[in-house]
Amino acid sequence: MKRIRLGIIATVIALSLAVLSSCSTVGALFRANISGLPYWYYNPTMGAGRDMTAIVCEGSGTTLRQAELAAYEETITRLSDMLGYRLGQESYRELSVLGTITQYGVTINDRFETTAEGKTTVYLQVLIDSAILDAATSDETRRRSTLSAKVEQLVLAGDEYVKNGMELKAVQNYMKAMAEGFGEDFIDDEYGFGELYPVVMELLSGIDVSIESKHPETAGCTVYVARRGTFVSSAVNSAEIRATYKAVDTRGTIYDDFFVYVTDQEGLFSFNSINNSMVRTGEVVFSLNLGAELEALASKVGEERISDLRALIDSKTVSFDYYKVYQMGSIATAVIEHDIHGYVTGVTDISEYIASSLFSDGSEAMPFYAELDEEEDVLYEFLHSGRTENCLLVVRMGVTDVVQSRNDVCAASAEGIVVLYSRDSEVPLYRSEIINASAFAATEDLAVSEAFKRLADIALSLIKAVYV
Repeated sequence: MKRIRLGIIATVIALSLAVLSSCSTVGALFRANISGLPYWYYNPTMGAGRDMTAIVCEGSGTTLRQAELAAYEETITRLSDMLGYRLGQESYRELSVLGTITQYGVTINDRFETTAEGKTTVYLQVLIDSAILDAATSDETRRRSTLSAKVEQLVLAGDEYVKNGMELKAVQNYMKAMAEGFGEDFIDDEYGFGELYPVVMELLSGIDVSIESKHPETAGCTVYVARRGTFVSSAVNSAEIRATYKAVDTRGTIYDDFFVYVTDQEGLFSFNSINNSMVRTGEVVFSLNLGAELEALASKVGEERISDLRALIDSKTVSFDYYKVYQMGSIATAVIEHDIHGYVTGVTDISEYIASSLFSDGSEAMPFYAELDEEEDVLYEFLHSGRTENCLLVVRMGVTDVVQSRNDVCAASAEGIVVLYSRDSEVPLYRSEIINASAFAATEDLAVSEAFKRLADIALSLIKAVYV
């Protein structure tokens, strides 16, 4: 009898627990029957599965589509709140088109629509994979911790740079910190945009960039970076300054080249172009090397917020003109012309053309005639000819193709190579890659002549950059 009584009591307890566990379900069904809304509106987890998190989202509008989009937007907002960061447009598009967000295991399990007084409301039962949600939330926690530490480290290192007279290094760090932390509400205010921006403006306002000891004939100078003080200026060391100038590539095309210099303890650096193809006459522009930081910041905060900063950085730019003179002495010009069959023509027009161009540009230049096939042979003959020029320029060029069009216009293509020798060494001072040119003319001879002249112009551009 004792065992029977114990069995009855256990059965009663089990039934009581079952009833209690089903209360929410019964309540949801009861309220659903009264309101006309689906049961999951009152109990989102009904039918969701043990490994799923369920939420109900809704949206209203004057049309069904507006209501749907509003419901999707609320879903994105709710999920963003759960994750701790705002989901992007990619997630919204996937949800509104496919009804899923694969990255977070999100699916729309059910939906319901109502219309009353000209307004449509859409209800969504949204299921989220709990394991993926937990992992993503953990990832966000790690991201926040990592980003906070990174921003703090940038700012604290910037503070140390200021103490050590390295203001531009500090500005670089502060700008990086502003870009990294902008829009992140968990970043400490002292490391945020509002606090750092005026600091950057103040530091840059006190910095001057000036050019000392200019040497236009060699395109050289000394650049000085200092901060203005109450009585005297102080040197800014480790300041990165970007030097920009024009150069000529192996095809004779002028392009912008640059190199970044760093000031020493005295706030100075000497500029001498490391690019031998720097154009002979031009301008060197020195600017604060903050372009990458500025663009990264603009992409995060918007151009309007940093317009004053951009203008201030631009105001620190200085420049100087140069005109490199020929310092290698006189030069002989030898052009080896080949016809379309590869034979040396012996024509001297282009040799004279190049010499004349160099002479008019201030060089002692005279043509050297040699009916030889290789530039080394021309050099040998030049060295044993009794000529006294300091340098020898050899340009070897030949016809690669000649085509006559239907309207009797001829097109000629040519290629060549440029080599510069010093009479003191048989090793070339400069050797170009293959250069190419094309030209049109009424006859084949004129077209070839014009193509050769264009090759000569390219050779002149290259040699003027190197032969100084």
